[in-house]
Amino acid sequence: MQNISFADMIEFAQISDVHYTLDNEIMDKYLYFLSMSIKKKNPDFVVFLGDNVDNSSEEDTIGFMRAIHGINPPYYIVLGNTDAHRLNGIEKEIYLDIVSAFNRNQDEKSKYYYFKPNHDIICVVLDDTSDFAKSTHGQIPDEQIQWLEDLLNKYPKRLFIIFHHSPVLPPRIEYKLSMLNTEKYEELLKKHSNVIVISSGHYHQDAIQEDTNGVRHISAPAFKDIPHSYQLIKIIYNKDTYKTPKDIEVIVTKVKV
Repeated sequence: MQNISFADMIEFAQISDVHYTLDNEIMDKYLYFLSMSIKKKNPDFVVFLGDNVDNSSEEDTIGFMRAIHGINPPYYIVLGNTDAHRLNGIEKEIYLDIVSAFNRNQDEKSKYYYFKPNHDIICVVLDDTSDFAKSTHGQIPDEQIQWLEDLLNKYPKRLFIIFHHSPVLPPRIEYKLSMLNTEKYEELLKKHSNVIVISSGHYHQDAIQEDTNGVRHISAPAFKDIPHSYQLIKIIYNKDTYKTPKDIEVIVTKVKV
């Protein structure tokens, strides 16, 4: 008898650039609609891609975490450039203390980390934001690139999805928003064929692009902008026949709340 190989699928929701503030009371309503929409769609997990609050403060961070606390699937938080910085804001340690108090999935209070939504896939969250001052440029520190390389080497047979706020392949050219010093990161991506998707926000524009290695770079719209939308990402893959990122199917659906 011939061996029969079946495709597997994972689906997640990603929301970016909420820019929550307690002064904007209507955002609580739309975040409630978001939780209802996600409950109906029932993805495997949810990721907030940074700029979750508009101004780095304890009050707005607590307000944001309260507003999304009703989301049922496991959810994860990415740091954005407006979320936490030492000058004119709260330090990342305080921000992450608040996140971990509300979100049991982030008890370790780490700026960068990984989680395993199933037996085939590892999701990596990187922090490309400045520790000290608010900056619209992203940059991934060498220590995170080395950590990511060690992780890729440790799990060579797993498929990787990477999340960070600033895109390495942006949806448009705009220098003030660009990620700086991407050479080491891009070289690392070229060395490993098991990175399949990289998701980001920051540009307030939805797009999906494919680089020369076949990696899909997905940019998310800003949830704060009308029509207050997010993305559902469906990834269909076959672990038995997979060779390169081109072997997977990625379906991106924009959902209005």
